[in-house]
Amino acid sequence: MGSVFIVKPSMISHVEKSLCALLGGHSAPPIILCIGSDRVTGDCFGPLTGEYLVRRYNAEAFVYGTLAAPVTALNLASFAALIKARHPNHAVLAVDSALGSREDIGTFRVFSGGLYPGAAAGKRLPAVGDFSLTATVAGPDQKELFSVRLGFVTQLAAAAAEQIARFTARFSSAAVCRKA
Repeated sequence: MGSVFIVKPSMISHVEKSLCALLGGHSAPPIILCIGSDRVTGDCFGPLTGEYLVRRYNAEAFVYGTLAAPVTALNLASFAALIKARHPNHAVLAVDSALGSREDIGTFRVFSGGLYPGAAAGKRLPAVGDFSLTATVAGPDQKELFSVRLGFVTQLAAAAAEQIARFTARFSSAAVCRKA
């Protein structure tokens, strides 16, 4: 899997630094693929993050997966093919919620390599993304995804979107990523 950066909520600015460490050598911003469903509170981290990137930050990157047009298990293959066809030479940053230990709830992980959407629900979907950002929204039981507070997921999505937007803005400015 390569480098994994674990970011506690109190150190949210390290998400941008982690993205720089992994993607700073690229000449263009990554395609942002925000995965999840707004029908399950704990699974809406991806589409909420996409929504913030598009509406609040007008992110300087292509963003797929918002509340209005979510990327879910049902359409993931279509979006993956679309991204490959439209953006053949771009890296893809996959954004999704995750389950984990109780101690990890609220933690962000930024890592090189794709992620497997729906794995916690027993779905066997192909890995997506060249790089990934996940937020641990609940403990190890997938049933907890239905009882996660929307306000909590919204806070995580807003924080992640801000860091991703700050990172993608570097590609249109003189700002460069320094080693984290």
